Amino acid sequence: MQRCVLSLLLVILVASAKAQSWGDSSFKERPLFYSVEVAPKFPSGMQGYYAFLSENLKMPANKFSFSSHKVVIVRIILDTAGKIAFAEIEKGLNENYDQAALETVKAMPAWTPGLQNHHPVPVSISLPLLFID
Repeated sequence: MQRCVLSLLLVILVASAKAQSWGDSSFKERPLFYSVEVAPKFPSGMQGYYAFLSENLKMPANKFSFSSHKVVIVRIILDTAGKIAFAEIEKGLNENYDQAALETVKAMPAWTPGLQNHHPVPVSISLPLLFID
C-alpha cells in the first residue's frame, strides 16, 4: 500500500512538472529539420561558441544540484534567418540551472542558418551547456 501511494505521488509530481521554455512555441508544430546538408554555424565557429559560453554562462546563485555533472541540455529551434526562435529545456538539473541556461541561449547572436537544397530551413539542435564551479 505504501509503495502504491509513493508511486502515485511520483506520477503526480512528474505530470505536474512544467518544462521551461522561451520563444515562439508554434515553431514546434511546423516542419523542422534535425539533419541538413549544411549545418547551422555559430558566428566565429566552435571557437566563438565556446568563447560566448565562457563569457555568458553564469552559475546560478543557488548552486544546489543532486548531480555532480552539471549539464543542462537545451533544444533550440533556429528559423530560416538563423535566429533562435524557440528554446526549451530537454534535460535540466533544477529551476535555477535551467533558467540560467535559457538566459544564456536568449543572449546568443543569430547563427548562420542550416541549408537544405541550397535553401535556408528551420533546424532543431540540442545544445549541452556544462556548468563548472
